[in-house]
Amino acid sequence: MPYIVKKTLETIIKSKNDYIVQVKGNQKKLFEQIKANVATKKYLMHTYQECSLLRGRDELRITKVYKNLEGISPEWFGIKRIIETTRYVKTKKGQTIEIVYHISSVAKNKADFFANHIRSHWGIENRLHWVKDVQMKEDKSKTKSGNAPENLSIMRNISINLFRLNGKDSIKSAMEWSI
Repeated sequence: MPYIVKKTLETIIKSKNDYIVQVKGNQKKLFEQIKANVATKKYLMHTYQECSLLRGRDELRITKVYKNLEGISPEWFGIKRIIETTRYVKTKKGQTIEIVYHISSVAKNKADFFANHIRSHWGIENRLHWVKDVQMKEDKSKTKSGNAPENLSIMRNISINLFRLNGKDSIKSAMEWSI
């Protein structure tokens, strides 16, 4: 586990807050252990299911909460639950199935609680990260070394927050307005 991740989780817990973090393949040991734990169906606490039909996209999301933390390194500070979300999406182009895993320091057993928080994260993703990637071209930045990429990202966040505090919902028009 990277030192910065470990320290971040510790800081969150020590400040009496909680986290819900998506686990991806870049955390190979944790990812594989979660998959193994979920496969046993041991300590499945709750399942929640929701459907939506939006812009020609038919989606079924099934969220499951597990309390099985066997084999997970204690370095993952504060972990209390594993969340598995399976998304079945049907569009005109075809069907996809995606399984996503999260860990959380929240000791709740209600899958709808986690489903709502995970879904609300996508609102943040769309309102912040998409804007930074598309409108501010963050992914195309040639600045790659030292603290510069992180500092520029912080400056972009500040800019977006200032635009929104001044009533600008469209960051594109706000950027044109500021010139």
